Amino acid sequence: MAEASRYNVGGDEAASEILKNKLGIKDQKALEDTETVLLSDTYEHFLEKQETGELKFDIDLIFDVHKYFLGTLYTWAGKTRNVQISKDGVLFCKAEHIESAMKDLSKLMEKLLSKKSTNKSDFAEKLATIHCEFNAIHPFREGNGRTIRLFLDLLTLENGYELIDFGKTTKKAYIEACIAGMSGDCSKMRSVIYKGLKRK
Repeated sequence: MAEASRYNVGGDEAASEILKNKLGIKDQKALEDTETVLLSDTYEHFLEKQETGELKFDIDLIFDVHKYFLGTLYTWAGKTRNVQISKDGVLFCKAEHIESAMKDLSKLMEKLLSKKSTNKSDFAEKLATIHCEFNAIHPFREGNGRTIRLFLDLLTLENGYELIDFGKTTKKAYIEACIAGMSGDCSKMRSVIYKGLKRK
């Protein structure tokens, strides 16, 4: 039986069970608190790299972020999932198609990021497209949203903006933007990101 999490996994409805982890944590709150600390550490680590110009903004960086973020807890950190997952009735990319989907995303990112954006609107459009495409794939077992938001934050800093302030939009609006993006409509996510962008 697949490990359970906040997602429904391969027909398993027991989303409240605790993900098997390397630290043997069996309390959901304690696990979430640990992930929060690890995310903060991950931000610090990659922000330092961004400041020294060590980052290459490609698909490998997304995998590196995920591995650094959750590697302390999970053996599958930084690896694509091999289980089917859904959330709130939304089915993400089938596991057997993730590899090809990520290759397509890699090509898309290369195209989008080959030229620097000349204005905030264009930049928000690029970020929204990357976010929506990545979210539809949901390549990892857990931590997809936090990973892509960290990646986009690093990208905003690289382009002369502050970290994206997702607090400018309600959580409900953000979730609606994610759902719309699943069907190829990135306009709502573009609006969310545009509101949260601010020049340094």
